[in-house]
Amino acid sequence: MRRRTTLTVLGAVALLVPLAAVDGATAADDAGPSRAPRPDTTHETFLSRPGLAAEAPALSTIRTGKEDPRPLLTTPGTTAQGGIGIYDNSGQLIYWKDGKYADLKAATYRGEPVLSVFSATSGGDGKYVLLDSSYRQVAEFAMKGYTTDPHDFQVSPDGKRVLLLSYHPVKKDLSEYGGPKDATVTDAVVQEQDIETGEVTFEWSALDHIPLTETQVRLDEKEVDYVHFNSLAYEKDGTLLASARHSSTVYKIDMADGKIKWRLGGENSDFALPGLGDAFSFQHDARRLKDGSISVFDNGNLANPQRSRGAVYTLDEAKKTATLTRDLQPDPPQYGSYVGSNNEMANGDQLVSYGNTGEIAEFQGEAPVWAGAFPENYLTYRAQRADWKGTPSSRPSAVLRGDRLAMSWNGSTEVRRWRVEVSGERAKEVKRTGFETRTRISGSPEKVRITALDAKGNPLQTRTATSP
Repeated sequence: MRRRTTLTVLGAVALLVPLAAVDGATAADDAGPSRAPRPDTTHETFLSRPGLAAEAPALSTIRTGKEDPRPLLTTPGTTAQGGIGIYDNSGQLIYWKDGKYADLKAATYRGEPVLSVFSATSGGDGKYVLLDSSYRQVAEFAMKGYTTDPHDFQVSPDGKRVLLLSYHPVKKDLSEYGGPKDATVTDAVVQEQDIETGEVTFEWSALDHIPLTETQVRLDEKEVDYVHFNSLAYEKDGTLLASARHSSTVYKIDMADGKIKWRLGGENSDFALPGLGDAFSFQHDARRLKDGSISVFDNGNLANPQRSRGAVYTLDEAKKTATLTRDLQPDPPQYGSYVGSNNEMANGDQLVSYGNTGEIAEFQGEAPVWAGAFPENYLTYRAQRADWKGTPSSRPSAVLRGDRLAMSWNGSTEVRRWRVEVSGERAKEVKRTGFETRTRISGSPEKVRITALDAKGNPLQTRTATSP
């Protein structure tokens, strides 16, 4: 059996500049360093939506005013599959849908903005669904001939095709590696489909192109997940970037002939990593950045000491070198042994989700400018910001109890104020104060009419609330 090589990552790790919170930003104002404290409660409490109090996890944040202002897209839960959660920078909930979801991202479908998310079924399989700005499903995609894996889904740059992934068990004789003759090896099958016709336009199997000996997990087990693909990305030159966690390698795959053009990382890397501390291991989320460099979320399972980071590499394809140019760690360092993401935003910042720690941080250059944390034992598979504008098809929710009124509209990003009318006569406007806005009504009326208003004062939707 071939002896497995362990990558050892050494060298000093530079601490990042502590994060200074903006005045009045959040309950985490006094935290100081670049890690947000855990929320005081596991879930928020909403009078107008009592069911959400037992579902949507709280999010604590630190803000500096320099962070990207767009909503945060996540799927927080106690496992890698949780609810659909959209939050603002202060940690206020914007939208929640309970369930078993993963990999929430913004995308474009037929020229319109959508959310793509993996939806698991009770039998353990699932599919990717697309939701429009009203959170209604407009499309769904699943592998042809294989189960659909939740690790990634991509729409092609021209909007005509999608990429899907499957983990496919294959019987293999592993006796030459010290394993059983009837072992099960998990293959990674990549499939591209035409959006309009569903035709499979490209299919690729890891077992056809990547030898078993590239893995960094044991080959003498009954079941072996030898590559564990966890991200796919279209390249401009007709190739794909694929991250394989269990070989600690990013592969560049030619979609014309299926051949691997190069490997970054792992035991057979085509690029030399000059520094001892530059190697990544068991990584997620390999992406090409606007400047041509490549980012990954380095889980760091094989590092010594173990720690996780958002890593960015500049490649010199002529000299075959990869230079670590950004090493994004919270202060103090964190170790997320699984899941996680490293996402470049429109303004050039990197948003790093530190795996199963449940912590997220945004960096400008090397400086953290925003941090968030979910409750203990909560995590999110990925985290992304997006230009998302939601106008739900459902009506707002309102609860009237004596002189107290609570109002909310799950999923709306456009509400700025609420107009409250009593018997069509008295009216007042109340500034939106997070997911739920509360106010007092003089006289304890039996019925009030509420209207959601946008930034220009235009009415969006109305609802009548009556006292029980």
